[in-house]
Amino acid sequence: MNRKINFKQKTLVTAVATATLLSGQSLTVFGQEKSAVMEEVMVTATRRSQSVQDIPFNISAVSGSTIEAAGIVDSTELLRSIPGVTVADGGGRASETNNNISIRGLNVDPSSTDRTFLSDPTVSTYVGNTPTFANFILKDIERVEVLRGPQSTLYGSGSLGGTVRYIMNKPSTDAVSGRVGGSYSQTEGSDGDNKSMDGVINIPLSDSFALRLSAGEIDNDGLVDYANVYQLDSTGVPSYQGGDIVNGLPIVENVKDADTVDVSYARASLLFEPNEKLSILMTYQQQEGEYGGRRQVTTGPDGYGNYYDDDEIGAVLLEPASNDTSFGSLEIEYDLGFATLSSSTSYYDNRRESRSDNTGFTAAQGWLPYYGYGANPRIVLAADRENSDRALIQELRLASNGEKTIDWVAGVYYKDQNSGAIQDTHVLGYPAWANASYGFNPADDRSFAWTYEREFTDTAFFGEATYNVSDTLHVTFGGRYFDNEDDVTSQTGLPVFIDFFPINPEVSDKVSDDGILLKANISWEMDDHSMLYGTISEGYRRGGTNASPTASDNLGYPNADEWKSFDSDTSLNYEVGIKGQYDSFSYTFAAFYVQWDDIQLNVATPSGAYYAVANGDEAVTQGIETEFNWAVSDNFRLSGGYAYVDAALTADFITRGLEGGADVLQGSDGNQLPGTAEHNVNLTAAYTVQISDGMDLVTRIDGYYQSETENSVLDTEDWNKTLDGFSLWGGSVSLVTDTWTASLYAKNIFDEEGTTAVYKEEYMTSSPADQFYGTGQKDFIANPRTIGFSVGYKF
Repeated sequence: MNRKINFKQKTLVTAVATATLLSGQSLTVFGQEKSAVMEEVMVTATRRSQSVQDIPFNISAVSGSTIEAAGIVDSTELLRSIPGVTVADGGGRASETNNNISIRGLNVDPSSTDRTFLSDPTVSTYVGNTPTFANFILKDIERVEVLRGPQSTLYGSGSLGGTVRYIMNKPSTDAVSGRVGGSYSQTEGSDGDNKSMDGVINIPLSDSFALRLSAGEIDNDGLVDYANVYQLDSTGVPSYQGGDIVNGLPIVENVKDADTVDVSYARASLLFEPNEKLSILMTYQQQEGEYGGRRQVTTGPDGYGNYYDDDEIGAVLLEPASNDTSFGSLEIEYDLGFATLSSSTSYYDNRRESRSDNTGFTAAQGWLPYYGYGANPRIVLAADRENSDRALIQELRLASNGEKTIDWVAGVYYKDQNSGAIQDTHVLGYPAWANASYGFNPADDRSFAWTYEREFTDTAFFGEATYNVSDTLHVTFGGRYFDNEDDVTSQTGLPVFIDFFPINPEVSDKVSDDGILLKANISWEMDDHSMLYGTISEGYRRGGTNASPTASDNLGYPNADEWKSFDSDTSLNYEVGIKGQYDSFSYTFAAFYVQWDDIQLNVATPSGAYYAVANGDEAVTQGIETEFNWAVSDNFRLSGGYAYVDAALTADFITRGLEGGADVLQGSDGNQLPGTAEHNVNLTAAYTVQISDGMDLVTRIDGYYQSETENSVLDTEDWNKTLDGFSLWGGSVSLVTDTWTASLYAKNIFDEEGTTAVYKEEYMTSSPADQFYGTGQKDFIANPRTIGFSVGYKF
């Protein structure tokens, strides 16, 4: 991408480069100092506080101080720094739609999607002890833990590929403390700027009570120009030229920097510790986001054959979105002496709204003629979606204390979840145009109306027991029993053609599932510095019902009966690894092999009109993951990792078709699973120079590389495409004192596009024959070069 750098950006580039060069001159002076001791990272992944090097499976942990030093504020950027973890980057609007985190390649759904999937994600996410997904801003955070492989015997919420835990800072009764900070930056392609502010304060209320409050706001101007947007009148329909409702062309405008991001967030937590045995923590957190449009760009032509410029998109509608996420939790821990009893009661409530331009999709399907027979000069379809997800969760755990021959943890988990989805696709202005043109007067402008309501309950008993055969040999067995029920009601219709196709009655269906998952692990501490381990574990993702009509319902939808519901899918994870830590160096090496059966794919029913989940056959992912941290000297820190992942279907992915019809080949044996790079590399270097007593200059460089990926596992031409590999580099120079920090930083220094997913022209296109000259084709790109500075003050 070739963009012009404005004056302010050029000044910031020069400042960062100069400061980096100056600090680099000191590298030869201080780089040969004696080795330092690595800081020990403590985690609670196994429900006990342990060093990350003592946990007998592959886990990565990133401290809050590291996240802050790297200037990371969202999960996409953070998880990109973890070997073997991939996330499609589509900007703020896209990140709120689905949890599209993939660990060890377990993913078959396309990353380029607007709608919320009906299946659960393959990776579970926790905020504290609450299993919920939201792209929370990473501020005032203690650490993030990434657990690879299924974790069903340690956590109530099961998963196929792994678990990501966000651990927030807790209140402290020690002293009043806090922090305030802000940042300013500019992004290539944007005429505006980005600003943020945040603050936190910790207030001891007594020797046993403490309150912690944090809040912040992000205000980013956009960079993507909606080049040919139809102007809408006060009623929300396209305006027309010359006062001619039948033949008047749309009034088109170019909306600059439309993909604005405005996010506000706040968290309050209250800690009560009356004695050494009892701890009670109450937390409430909320985040609201407003997104002006997509951070996606069109690289194909419009309907006239003209290609769009850099940072332009061909949608004919603005595509705003918003989200409102909140959760609260009550966590109680009590030391019984022989064990610690923990109770976690939590709830969350996530709501999202969005508008998408579906005109290009409708054109690709050949459906535009139904709305004007090529004569409608202002054809446009707007998909308005609403999604809600709320749940009440209770988890009880009992974990043994002390060092015994047998260490154990046992728990019970209950989740009561209610979720819903609505999609109304409006043919904007069509009723008035059809009435004026043909005397046809539809009472409703919705070409598609779909509702989905789901009640899901899950009960599980889980636990692990570790037999300490000796001081160096440990054997662990774990299990999880689950019992869940899924109850769904859905409805669909074509209201704009209600005279010809009546709205379908509601379809309801209920299914249940139960079973047992197992885990076995053995670890051997070869010496005081290194551990060898092996794990076999089972993963599980719940099945459910689509509540879609089939031939036996006699509603005119000839789908095979198998489309009524879908089965759970499972993974069998084999892992061997070695990890160790010396005074200045720690490392992890793991090799894995995962068998994935009854794979769930989010599609539509063969007759259309209903979103659904279908089961396929099997896939295998295998590879290696490496990670290291090295304190080269007291001043120089180096860390990084490499992952090799080979993830592919090992049988044809076939779904049932219409009743009595042929089965449908979705993906062929050997197809690579989408979104996962065969190779990815991470590297971070940080160098500290003492400027004066109490003041340091810290220079940091971050690099990321991923090889090419596949856009989809499907065989169809409208989805499959190989996406080029890319690398992203960033750097910062910071002045650090005991109370102040000031940083100059640059992200994506070389302005790589970093395409992680696409909507192809074959899937979303133009249709000049039907008077549609925009296009729905678009690429999901990494955030372009961003340069800025930040300041922070703590007390």
